[in-house]
Amino acid sequence: MGMDYVVLQYAAVEATHLYYPSQLDFLQETQYKNNQLFPKSIEAAKATGTRIFLGLYYNATDWYQPPTTIQLDTLAARNQKVLDELYSLYGSESVVEGVYIPQEVARYYWDGFRNDATAKSLAEHFLEPVTQAAKAKGWKVMAAPFYNKNLETPEKLQAFFESLFAAGFLPDILAPQDGIGASDAGKPHAEISTVANYERALAQACTKYGIEFWIDMELFRTDDSHALADSARLSAQLDSARAAGASKVIVYDLAVLGNAGLDSLEKWNLKTEVADSTKPTTTAIHKITTDRQQVYGKGASQNKEPRYYRLNGARVKQAKPLFK
Repeated sequence: MGMDYVVLQYAAVEATHLYYPSQLDFLQETQYKNNQLFPKSIEAAKATGTRIFLGLYYNATDWYQPPTTIQLDTLAARNQKVLDELYSLYGSESVVEGVYIPQEVARYYWDGFRNDATAKSLAEHFLEPVTQAAKAKGWKVMAAPFYNKNLETPEKLQAFFESLFAAGFLPDILAPQDGIGASDAGKPHAEISTVANYERALAQACTKYGIEFWIDMELFRTDDSHALADSARLSAQLDSARAAGASKVIVYDLAVLGNAGLDSLEKWNLKTEVADSTKPTTTAIHKITTDRQQVYGKGASQNKEPRYYRLNGARVKQAKPLFK
């Protein structure tokens, strides 16, 4: 797919999912142990040159209350244990760029909700110790804060993140979610016409503290359909991110492509080009058609058997190339 980076969102989700072969006591009762995701992803990255960020430990219990300082200390301690174990397993892997803090930071949970719920307490009891522990191992740290209409103004958002940075939370990369795909009770969180103002404010905060600014672009529609947004909206989101000064754009989440199957490509009305028949077939653009979808790929290696597409989420009966 040509992706330079992949962020594996979690190493473990408290009580439900585990994505690497952990020996930590507090992860042994996890319900679903899909513990080959991390090692197999790393092996795949070696073959393609893709860089990987490994997600850490996620527990949403009390996160939206927000958590007390004691709860933040516990969360930080567990993240550091997962970090240590991940490093012992994958620290020598050159394709691992760093780690991702999966807890989504939103300003309105930490702005006067409780006397102890401040940006300073969030940074000192959770974000800063986890970040410093990862950096000490030579890994970069990425975080993807959350955006919605409760943020009020770009200026307040900028001030909040500057207060986090001033309190010691200094990730290598801040990749805020643009909020275009999010909704609350059927109402969109962010509009294309205004989201760039918030993105620029965060970019200014990052520049002031020497943090690389990315955008985490939401791929999904706002109607809770778990389907891919149309190409016009995604193009506008990309333009907004670039205009705000994002050095890179990642997208959330790849699952919508799988949910939509390869049918999603039809919705985009992608066009192919017919290669010059005098050129080698390895440089040709191939179009594989079925009774339900069209799939495009460069080179003869993309002309795969139907089983390949079934394994990757598509519903196919028989794939037949139009030309070779």
